[in-house]
Amino acid sequence: MATKTRIILQMDPAEEILLRHKLNKDGEAQQFFTQEVRKFCDEYVPFDEGPLKNTARVGKNKITYIQPYSHYQYNGISKNGKPFNYQHAPKRGKYWDKRMWADRGREVVKSVADFVGGRAK
Repeated sequence: MATKTRIILQMDPAEEILLRHKLNKDGEAQQFFTQEVRKFCDEYVPFDEGPLKNTARVGKNKITYIQPYSHYQYNGISKNGKPFNYQHAPKRGKYWDKRMWADRGREVVKSVADFVGGRAK
């Protein structure tokens, strides 16, 4: 005669699991990720005397470059339509977040995984 085995699995609510791993909405992991992106982007942001790079504001889920010329630097074209010349600092230049992510995105993912107690693939 076959016996039936009954298994009962009890789990914590999803919100509690996410909170335990700091993955709740706008939680510690999100803030850590945003700070890591800012830190890794620093060497890619155009730098003459430093205000663009040094006055960036880090929010919970965004980084705002507050200088009035930020938009022009990000797009690599000055107000008069001429492209900026970054030849003396080849890492620095337009679209710094996208270029940083292409170069160092895996490092950011690994540091966030370490922060939350997981592992990066």
